[in-house]
Amino acid sequence: MQTLPAPVVSTANIPKTSPPLPKTAPLQEIFSSIQGEALYVGKRQVFVRFAHCHLKCAYCDTPMTSTTGQCHVEDLPGSGQEHFYPNPLSASTLIQIISNLLQTAKHHSVSFTGGEPLLYHTFLRELLPQVQLLAPTYLETSGTQPEALKNVLPWLDYVAMDIKLPSATKETPQFENHARFYQVALQNPHTQCFAKIVFNEQTTSDELEAVKAIITRRDTPIILQPETRLSDRTVNINPKRLFEIEKTLAAAFDDVRIIPQTHKMLNVL
Repeated sequence: MQTLPAPVVSTANIPKTSPPLPKTAPLQEIFSSIQGEALYVGKRQVFVRFAHCHLKCAYCDTPMTSTTGQCHVEDLPGSGQEHFYPNPLSASTLIQIISNLLQTAKHHSVSFTGGEPLLYHTFLRELLPQVQLLAPTYLETSGTQPEALKNVLPWLDYVAMDIKLPSATKETPQFENHARFYQVALQNPHTQCFAKIVFNEQTTSDELEAVKAIITRRDTPIILQPETRLSDRTVNINPKRLFEIEKTLAAAFDDVRIIPQTHKMLNVL
């Protein structure tokens, strides 16, 4: 591993019409891997992981900052070899890193994840139009910040929104925020929105009814993700209960799938 000084970034691959991108944001890591969750599981993506989140879900397995406080960039996918960039990163530096990673293989999209990327919606508003010149954009979000989503929706191709069930998060319900967020996402017909729901043995019928109230279109894909135990990375849910939950939502929606976190099975980022 090598610690780099603030990099001198070539602008050779950045479109000549790009406006200045002065804003910065704290990032944890940037890498190329496969999507391990939800609707596009198995697809190759460039991942841009933002630092920090406004929620503290009990099942969360993602640190809110990197171990060094810097941004870790894996230049060669799967190698484990990283460069470190000082935080916060500028948008121009980030675009160059993304461009370089996209050249390593064919990618489905660029995933902005976290943490919570929408904490930095002003940064994203300037960044996303530039990224869309390189690849489709994919937002992974808690689905709780509808006003922030409005600020960036025109430049999003995919929105993977969580629906946070209190039985899993051990936090205050976010159902009203989810409902507003979903309605905002529907305002752009070119953005595909789908919902991801982490659930467990304690998930209640009332929570499933709340999901039905939040998602008002039957054709919105619903991804049920069994909670992964943090201690040993295994899924522990009674099969009978698993199918009961799936059956309840499948009666209300056209596309309901049960998909665990597959990237952990492959031991990749």
